[in-house]
Amino acid sequence: MSVLEHKSFISGIPPFDRLQEHEIEAVADAMDIAYFKKGEKLIQRGKSPDALYIIIKGIVQELRDEEVISVYASQDSFDAISLMEGQSKNDFLVLEELICYTLPKEIFATLLQNNTSFQEFYYQDLSKRLASLIEQRNNKDLASFMVAKIQDAYIHPPLSVDASATVYDAVQTMTHLKANFILVQRGTEQGIITDKDLRDHIVLQRYPIDDPVGNIATFNLIEMEAEDFLLHALLVMIRSSIKHLIIRKHGEVLGVLEQIDLLSYLSNHTRLVAVQIDRAQNLEQLKAASHNMMKMIQSFQANGMKIKYMMEWVRELNQQIFKKLYALLAPPAVVENSCLIVMGSEGRGEQILKTDQDNAIILRDGFVYDKMDQLAQALTDTLLDFGYPPCPGRIMANNPYWCKPLQEFKEHIFQWVIEFQEPLMNLAIFCDAVPMAGDASLLEEAKTYLYDRLQDHQTFFSHFAKPVLAFETPLGFFANFIVEKSEHKNALDIKKGGIFPVVHGVRSLALEHRILKTNTVERIKALTEKEVFEKPFAADLMEALCFMVSLRLRFELEKVTRNEPYDNYIKPTKLNKLERDLLKDSFKIVNSFKQFITYHFKLDRVT
Repeated sequence: MSVLEHKSFISGIPPFDRLQEHEIEAVADAMDIAYFKKGEKLIQRGKSPDALYIIIKGIVQELRDEEVISVYASQDSFDAISLMEGQSKNDFLVLEELICYTLPKEIFATLLQNNTSFQEFYYQDLSKRLASLIEQRNNKDLASFMVAKIQDAYIHPPLSVDASATVYDAVQTMTHLKANFILVQRGTEQGIITDKDLRDHIVLQRYPIDDPVGNIATFNLIEMEAEDFLLHALLVMIRSSIKHLIIRKHGEVLGVLEQIDLLSYLSNHTRLVAVQIDRAQNLEQLKAASHNMMKMIQSFQANGMKIKYMMEWVRELNQQIFKKLYALLAPPAVVENSCLIVMGSEGRGEQILKTDQDNAIILRDGFVYDKMDQLAQALTDTLLDFGYPPCPGRIMANNPYWCKPLQEFKEHIFQWVIEFQEPLMNLAIFCDAVPMAGDASLLEEAKTYLYDRLQDHQTFFSHFAKPVLAFETPLGFFANFIVEKSEHKNALDIKKGGIFPVVHGVRSLALEHRILKTNTVERIKALTEKEVFEKPFAADLMEALCFMVSLRLRFELEKVTRNEPYDNYIKPTKLNKLERDLLKDSFKIVNSFKQFITYHFKLDRVT
């Protein structure tokens, strides 16, 4: 291979991608290519290696007392720690014939000394290392549209009329400019009037065309900065049910971003479900939009979208689907006198692919609808048709236990908290509830009742938090992964082993501190503000959780591609060295968190 090929190969491998051009050239010049047969021992425990190995082809095992600690494959490097500490703590054995680069330790030492960023890769604390490596991996293949700014799309000039102008004059101006909207200036306020406003007020309500346009304009407009992300702008539009945003740059109004122009910019990159949901007029159209979410998720994941943004997107679109679905199925009187809620991972906004239905309907006390059981069954059946599997524990609206008046929900809460008559996981699921359609105040009142019952019920909190210790973290004493040997051979359950302990532990703390947020990351931030967590530990916990969720999604999508049912199992052997190290670091954080929860809630005293 030529020096140019050496440079091309090495420059894309962490942490060599942090080097300056002249440093890359020095590395390429100093490297040699070596070949080793299967079974050869490259580095012996207690000895000092004379080079850093960077694998081109082959597999190497790291062993301690004959136990496999780690496995290295193409583009992995080893053993930097031995070079820095002067001797190796483990043996390195060639598992499959090996072709690799060898970088002399003198050159490696020089890089450490002269390049701070390169040095930080090995020395920075866990939180920064985890965050930077995740960022590095996510940004590697990030498509341009994921980082597109509002200013990259077409921004309409801020053309306006005074609020005192007549409707006739405003329409004349719009016609002359060939525009379907125009801004309305009322003192320092910016308003807007659109074709739809004109149709609703002039045609349907017969508003006089010689009266001031300001009386029918919409004010208090939402504004964003030109430097904001375009995808965030779309999310704001969906949340607020608007189609126009005022865009500012350096404090001045730059113009107006219209939703159709935003969608036009994005349409070549992904099938945006939001438009289909908005336009759906029946169940079949809504079902098509729901099914297209999978393609959108696959596109987002393939293009490196950060997991927290992906979860936010899916949560918002799911809410739009549920809201429209409930409106299509339920009579207006039912919508007004009930609250459709989702719970569990759906309520936390942490479920990306469709999972078991966890939903319920809270009815206003005194409201009676004699076909409520048929409506609840229709809701469950439709969601099943949309691809949401039934809940094995029957936590669904078609179960009368989860479809009843507010007062009866309060009675359930009393039993959960005071009498311990029901499984506490019912309460755990309910803690994550968010309103999807109907009157949200019904859920708010139920949760207020819950927090009022808790007070300082320390015995309850200890029992509630105990499931954090229900599953062992799949990480051995020597930092090796503990995998199953039977049905899910060589795989581990990342939900039980890593995600669940964090989610439920944080949920327990949030309940104790009356934090109303349901998303786990948002709960961690709120707990940090209350000084329950120190900031570095909170950062570790959030990064670890996001990384584990992103890994689970990757393996789920691979199974979807193969038309296999997806689950929570991942195979560490299918991870590269970087990902394996991140997962080990994440599991270490999980263990530290378990110790924190055990001490905080005195779980060692709970029987």
